[in-house]
Order: sequence, then C-alpha cells, then structure tokens
Amino acid sequence: MNTTEPMQLRLEEMVGAFVRARELFPQAGRVIVAVSGGADSMALLAFALRRAGDWGCTVEAAHVNHGLRGAAADADEAFVAAFCAEHGIPLHRHSPAAAGIPVPDHPGEDWARRLRYDWFEQLAAARGAVIATAHTRTDQAETLLLRLARGSGLRGAAGIPVKRGCFVRPLLCVERADTESYCRALGVPWVQDATNDGDDYARNRVRHIAVPALETVNPAAVRALSDFCERMAALDGYFAQKADTLLLQAAAPQGWRLEPLCAADAPVRQAALLTILRRVCDPSARRLELAEKLLASGSGAVQLSPHARLRAGSGRIWLEYPADAERPAADLCMPLEPGEWALGGDFCVKIEILDAKFVPLGPDVYKKDLNSLADYAKIASSARLRTRQPGDRFAPRGRGVTKTLHRYFIEEKIPAPRRALWPLAADGSRVLWLWGAGFAEGTQPGPDTRQIIRITPIPRVEDVL
Repeated sequence: MNTTEPMQLRLEEMVGAFVRARELFPQAGRVIVAVSGGADSMALLAFALRRAGDWGCTVEAAHVNHGLRGAAADADEAFVAAFCAEHGIPLHRHSPAAAGIPVPDHPGEDWARRLRYDWFEQLAAARGAVIATAHTRTDQAETLLLRLARGSGLRGAAGIPVKRGCFVRPLLCVERADTESYCRALGVPWVQDATNDGDDYARNRVRHIAVPALETVNPAAVRALSDFCERMAALDGYFAQKADTLLLQAAAPQGWRLEPLCAADAPVRQAALLTILRRVCDPSARRLELAEKLLASGSGAVQLSPHARLRAGSGRIWLEYPADAERPAADLCMPLEPGEWALGGDFCVKIEILDAKFVPLGPDVYKKDLNSLADYAKIASSARLRTRQPGDRFAPRGRGVTKTLHRYFIEEKIPAPRRALWPLAADGSRVLWLWGAGFAEGTQPGPDTRQIIRITPIPRVEDVL
C-alpha cells in the first residue's frame, strides 16, 4: 500500500482538505471506520490507515453482518476480518444473532439501517470515538433524488449530513468512481454486493437509470446534485436557528403564543412548526399544511400520531397528549449559551464556558464535579438544552453502555410525572448531558482540551431547605 499514483495523491489531498475544513477527525482521538467490504468503505479504511496519523488518530474498524444474505454476508465478514488482521486493525463485529436481536419476518432496509446505526452509536460511546461512514457524492445524489421523488422538504433536500452526532462522512467530497480508482492504485481489494446489481431496490433503480439519464444532460450531474445538497443544508441550518429564536419569543406556559408565530415570515413560521411536529412524529407536507391551517384559524386540533395532537385556542398553540400516555417532550428547546436558566418544573441550571487551564481535573476532584465538565469542542454547535424526545439515547460515563432515555429513567427511578420536564442537552437523539447524571461518555476533557463547558444544576428551594 505504498504506491504513489496520481489518483491516490489527488483523492488523499481532496479528502484530507475536506476532513480538515470540516474538523471530522478528532485531534489525537479515535476513528472507527464502518466497513462493509465494498470499494467505498475499503477506500475510506485505506485512507484512514495512511493519513489518520496527520491528526494523531488511532484507527479501528467496525462491521455489521445483518444476517440477511446468508453465506454471502458471512463471506463479506470473513473478507473484512482477514484484511484487518493482515494490517493490524482492531475490528469490532456485530450481528443480530450474536446480540440476541430477533430478525423480523420481512426485514427491510430501514430495519437494517436502524440495527447498525444503533450499534454504531453504542460503540462510539464505549470507545470515545467518531464513526466514519463511506458515503460519497454519488450516494448524496441518489439520496437527494429519492427524497425529492417522495416529496421531501428542505431538510430532506439537505441530503446526508457531513457530520451529525458521532458520525462523520469524509468521502462526501468524492464520487464512487474515485474510490474504486483509489483502491486499484493502492492494490486494495474489495467485495461486490450482488444485491447492488439488480433493480429490486428503489436506490438501485435511481443508480442504474435516473443518474445515467441525468449525466446525458450534464456529465457533472452528480457533483451538481451534491453541491445543491450542501446549499440546502446551509439554508436548513439558517432556518432552524430562526425557528429556535421564534419559538423562544413565542414561548408561553405549556405552548406558544399564536401572535408572533402568525406574524413571522412564512419560511420561518413553517420551520418553527416543523420543529414542533418533529417532537412527536415524522413531519409530512400534509401535516405541515394542516398545522398551518390550525395556526390561521386559531382554534381546533390536528391529530399528529396515535399519541399526540396539536391544539390551538385562547391565543396559543400546544401539543396535547392523552391522559394515559407519557409526554414525549415538554416545551423547552434552547441553545447551550452561558448564563443561568430557569427551565420550568422548578429546574434551573448554570452554563459556563471556561478556559481549561484554570479548571482542576486531577484525581482530587470529586467524580460528581468531573461529570459536570465536558470538552467544549466535543459538543456540537447544533446541541440544544431541551427535554426528552422519542428516540433519545444516553451513555452514562464509565458504564460502557448506551440506553434509551426511557430505560434510564426507569432504572434510576425517576418519577413518571417529572420525566416530561427532566432537562437534558442533546445533539439529535444523542443525549450529551442529563440532569442528575452529568455529561455523557465521550465528552470528557483531555490533555488537549482548550475550553470546558460546565453545566451545574442550581438547587431547588426545597433542596436548600
């Protein structure tokens, strides 16, 4: 793997610059490459082996055998294991059979994706690592076309995010043909998944028919579609910030005031409504349309799921849940900004951003105090102080496990009536900080930490007395 072909150098320069610009690899950290055995993932693993030292990173690999392709899947796993053994790469393996996870009668792509991503999140938390997946510009273009065909909005048009939670995607700056050329230049083998050859799956039909047709119109169609996703991602981030600000301005007890929502520009108002809807369901164009009509009428209700509805009346709008259902979330969502914040339900916190040079981290510091500290660089700018939402997962420090927040609340005997208001900080579904537990695994300060974020619960009056 020491060949210095022009293709190899070009790809490594492009991906290296992309990783640096987007800060995808942690300095002196750990990168776990998700490896299926295909050309894309083998190219990413080869790049990481050759260049991760530029960031002082250690490299590991992870492989999921979903158990859906019989001997072919076992052969792929054996191929990945042999390559990793030959090159001294620690390999983590996962399969539903070994983990005791039942396989449904008709498992689909969504089930397989949830299986591996749930495990990747647990692995990242346990190893204090980022998970690098091998999505390319070509995957981005295919994803965009699929989502547009299904009626996706702005967030769907943003495509596959470059970085979200523990996941990073260093190859979104190159195309699938580039990864195959890179592997050939280095003499890196790969396996071919036979299921990619047929047209049984929608993505394959887009890959084999739609993309080639578009390339007859514009030979650089894949890059154009990928660049479009990047512009949409920037717009989505902009409107998400505007939506957060609007919801904070409109905040009312157990809901939001109608007047500021109705007065907002339509794109910002719609982004705010989508933020509300995402707490209880996957938003659709139809649900957004009904929510807009409800907002305009000022009274009535829209059923969003079997367990939640959006209701308007008395000058406000709020999420309503049946009496026998636990609320998925309370009405709190705000950026992690320094200050003292009253969060409702008699919860208050103090958030500080500190220079690491002046924060003691030695063995004399109590564990409880250490758990209130995190490396600020490991906390995504998209993180929010909020209450629970469906799908939230938490990895308590030092335990080596990731739990659903629902399971954690039960095990810690958090009273059911208080769970809806229990404060936390999260990036997507990954809980980064939780009231009473502190920061999650993988956020600890280290020798290279420059800034520390400290979140301190402020005792309630009855606690002081």
